[in-house]
Amino acid sequence: MIPQYGGKPILYSTEPLDIEQSQAQFIEASLTQLLKNVENFTTDVFRDRKLLKSLGLSQDLDATPTPLGLHIPFARFDFIFDGQNLQVLELNTDGTSGYNTTEWVAEFSNLTPKENPNFNLSAKVLQALREHSLKAKEVILVDVPAIQTSWEQHDLLQRWGGPSQNCHFATPEFKSWSSGALAFRRILSWQLRANKEKYQPFLQDWADNEITVVGGWSSDVGMSKAWPAFLKSPFCPETVLISRETVKRLENEREVWVVKGALSYTGQEVIRGMDLVSERWLKCLKQILAETENGRQWIAQKKIDLPLDQDKPYELGLYFLNGKPSGYMCRWGHSQQISETSEEILRPVRIIS
Repeated sequence: MIPQYGGKPILYSTEPLDIEQSQAQFIEASLTQLLKNVENFTTDVFRDRKLLKSLGLSQDLDATPTPLGLHIPFARFDFIFDGQNLQVLELNTDGTSGYNTTEWVAEFSNLTPKENPNFNLSAKVLQALREHSLKAKEVILVDVPAIQTSWEQHDLLQRWGGPSQNCHFATPEFKSWSSGALAFRRILSWQLRANKEKYQPFLQDWADNEITVVGGWSSDVGMSKAWPAFLKSPFCPETVLISRETVKRLENEREVWVVKGALSYTGQEVIRGMDLVSERWLKCLKQILAETENGRQWIAQKKIDLPLDQDKPYELGLYFLNGKPSGYMCRWGHSQQISETSEEILRPVRIIS
């Protein structure tokens, strides 16, 4: 069955995008180090909690890492690579998805295990989960039911063996797990914070250490789009926090900047200056400055031109499981930033010698 998103079959192609083995080694080594840098930055943030405000986060955010000592156990860097230059678009940590969907596309394209970086990716996800609680006899995937990614979640559980292996779906609203369960948190942090009373069964067991949750609150630091403004990595486009000083600079450089809500996701709250006339751009900057000064952080990032394949743009994703690169995503053919409404085509990535 073709994977679905929002109740509709995904758009996909069986034609792989090829990456040379030496290029893959460069990408994976570079992004592995960058992820370590974000991990270290996360630790530093909790030593100086004033930084949390600049990241758009609450200063009372729980700093507890996973049992493995990781703040970012599962993640995906979205990036572009044109054969030479590597530029990161964003880091996804909270609710990272797409593992088994990209695995299916690679399988359906008949890639061999040697050339398929997503071979057995779903099994690798389960193995990486179990590393956080070797004694756990029950695995739950925790999220809100009937959402856009429902197909993916239930297919992932099937690939894990489902109820026969004591792997099942759980909504945080009703306790359907046993003490000692291992929880793969897919529900987003903001959803939990906005519905504390409703989701009390899950939140209370998590707080009481009755369950082991993979995907803790501290991963929000990596999810914030503001960390590149602090790390200033050569693999990230220039990024600045919105302030009165930076807005003055942005006013006259409309076509080269993109502004983003620090905690935006799926293409929301992402505004490209090139899409606006000058008057609208100035109004936009005034509005986001006011929001930032009222506690809702925005950032600005230099625009990146996407590389083309067959005259259509594409971007890549690299999955990490417990700090190790573990699979690729390729989204191709979109005409705007990727969001819940964009119609990109999912393609397999093939590693060639």
